[in-house]
Amino acid sequence: MSLRSCVFVLLLLGSMPLLAQTSDSMRTIDLQPVEVEGKRSWLKAVPISMYEYSNPDNDYEQIAGFASLVILEGASGDELWSDSKKGCMSLRLQQDTAYRVRWDKPGGGCTWVGMGVGWDQWSGKNLAPLLDSAAIELRVRIPEGRAVQTLPLAFGLEDYSNRQAWMGMSAKWVVDGPIGQQYANIRLPLQQFNWDEQRADPSNVKQFIIQFEASGEVDLRHIKIVRHQAASRNQAVALYANSLWSTPWQAVGADSVRLRWDEKHLYVQAMLADTQALVNTRTGADLWQGDALELAFAAQPELSSRPRARMLFSDIHLGISLGEKAEAMEFRTQTNLPLQRELKALPDGGYWLEVAIKWSDLGRDPWALTGRYLLEIARDQGNASGRQAQIRWNSPESEGFHTSPSYWGELVVPGKINN
Repeated sequence: MSLRSCVFVLLLLGSMPLLAQTSDSMRTIDLQPVEVEGKRSWLKAVPISMYEYSNPDNDYEQIAGFASLVILEGASGDELWSDSKKGCMSLRLQQDTAYRVRWDKPGGGCTWVGMGVGWDQWSGKNLAPLLDSAAIELRVRIPEGRAVQTLPLAFGLEDYSNRQAWMGMSAKWVVDGPIGQQYANIRLPLQQFNWDEQRADPSNVKQFIIQFEASGEVDLRHIKIVRHQAASRNQAVALYANSLWSTPWQAVGADSVRLRWDEKHLYVQAMLADTQALVNTRTGADLWQGDALELAFAAQPELSSRPRARMLFSDIHLGISLGEKAEAMEFRTQTNLPLQRELKALPDGGYWLEVAIKWSDLGRDPWALTGRYLLEIARDQGNASGRQAQIRWNSPESEGFHTSPSYWGELVVPGKINN
């Protein structure tokens, strides 16, 4: 850029009228030429757009255009709150910027213990475009003691109509566990929150909530929204051939189970790895207290990829005894069901099981509509004293599938393609 001196001559010629006027005449003043000296800057023109500095490459951290990804990291001011009534909970920011969280719900006599973060200055956050591609990540560790597979927590997202979508903690959400004295990540897929059931609005989220049960102590490094596209539930995709639907074999611990059905019957087949004799001395509602197989499933396809937390009237919870007496029980209605059962020891060890139950006895139609049906399979292992263990297909680390379909996997029924 260069500077050049210039001379301007200002000539105000003639009788220029001033803004003063009488009723008789216009007053005028004669002005003489005046010479004025000044400087003029010569600028080099550079092409520039109107929004040159507005991040044209969108290279800020974002997921599907959503950039409010940090829920909690370091000091948060009035965006962070905790319920510490009766001394049930303390929340302290440490020098390393992690939060030390201590809680004791039963010891403090509290009916509810929790904390929440209204991140991004409590603005309404639109998480709807992220539901199937993102998760909330908590980075945590236990300051002292033995490592654990899970923590007694539940998680909620509240919208600005005060409706809350929730999901429970499970070891399956710990991506690099167990949780010990080294930091591990808990990832909560957004699709796993029960948005539809609670009629919560993911497009206008106010805050993230953590509910604490029992007692414990953790260091919380951060809470963030991260990309997450991994399958969050086991799937059994059925195929149709020769008038019969059939799922692939599904591993339930060391056992394998598959479902088959036609218009009249549901068939359950299993290869059981037991080396000891199968024992079940219980019947009826206590059938699960010995060697048994349990199925929980929905009768209608789900309309959402996000599982519900409550059982519907049409859901079935079926128990099949593996003891000497062939028996099937629908636990929800406390109904004994007629069945045909083949149970035999295999030459190389283990057992073969095949059961046939009429759909009419179940009081349901066969799975015929294209879609996804919630499904869980469980193997009860017991002896004469009762059940000793339960192994689950979709929720191996989390008990409670008999009360909440949020723990179930899914049976996928595509269109009929003969193979």
